[in-house]
Amino acid sequence: MRRVMAVLLVAIPAVLAACGGGNNGGSTTTSTTTGAGSACPTATTSGSGNGASVSIGSKSFAEEQLLATMTQLVLQAHGFNVTYTFQAADQAIGTALTSGTIDMYWQYTGTELGTYLNLTGFPTDPNQAFSYVQQKDAARGLCWYANTPFDDTNGIAIKSSDSGTLGATLGDFGRYLSAHTDTKVCILSEFRTRPDGLPGLESKYGWPANANYIDVATTAEKSIATGQCAAGEVFTTDSAIQANNLTVLKDDKNLFPPDNAGLIVRQAVAQKYPLIAGLMTPVAEKLTTATMVSLNAMVEVQNQKVSDVAHTWLVQNGFLKS
Repeated sequence: MRRVMAVLLVAIPAVLAACGGGNNGGSTTTSTTTGAGSACPTATTSGSGNGASVSIGSKSFAEEQLLATMTQLVLQAHGFNVTYTFQAADQAIGTALTSGTIDMYWQYTGTELGTYLNLTGFPTDPNQAFSYVQQKDAARGLCWYANTPFDDTNGIAIKSSDSGTLGATLGDFGRYLSAHTDTKVCILSEFRTRPDGLPGLESKYGWPANANYIDVATTAEKSIATGQCAAGEVFTTDSAIQANNLTVLKDDKNLFPPDNAGLIVRQAVAQKYPLIAGLMTPVAEKLTTATMVSLNAMVEVQNQKVSDVAHTWLVQNGFLKS
């Protein structure tokens, strides 16, 4: 699952903040909910924000910043005043949502189900996982919308040039590792104990417990590229996978939980402004894994501004006029 290791609260550059931001509600939209008794209303696609003030937060890495900035730009183009000044890691970002500090943020299904709801055994199909978390979080007053096709889950990567030796799947590499236990594998420390980490790889794929696992502070792309490790833990939409010519081993037994993203909106806000969901759903539908890797690379590798990358992509895909 996509996780951030430390809680961080920072300000976003002022150019991203709209005037009149905050959680004050503002004027109502021209659309309606599906009824007063509906916990999470059906999205509407027509109308305007009419100057309503809403706020969005994000986690503190490029992918989340891109998603939040896209949301801010699209909503502002349709009459909302949007404040985006809050960033924090799990679980501080979740607390900010439930406490009303922010009105919405983009979250990952597996992270929500595992870290927030403490559930196991949930569906491994991304669409089924999205429906499942929708159901579970609705009872908490949280509404999920805008299911993305990209899946930012855990993965094990190797140099693409090593595929012939190390294999193409987690099972292939497990067999290689059993015969070559001195092979170095770089992992984040929490990966040693998580059910979907080493314990899962050992039980489901037969990885040896006595292999040469090395703790690293960040995901392992650079460690693999420089030869420190033959393989290592990554997140599957990391731009560094592409930048370092790596290949992610196929998880053919579905060990790693789905971590497709969706926009979580507080129930009261979703009921008042169902247009938010209607505007962001078609945006989310175009965010494939390949697209997200490319956008992340523009920020993380090419050092382009998040706001510029988000704006250009929205214009190119017809979500903004200019």
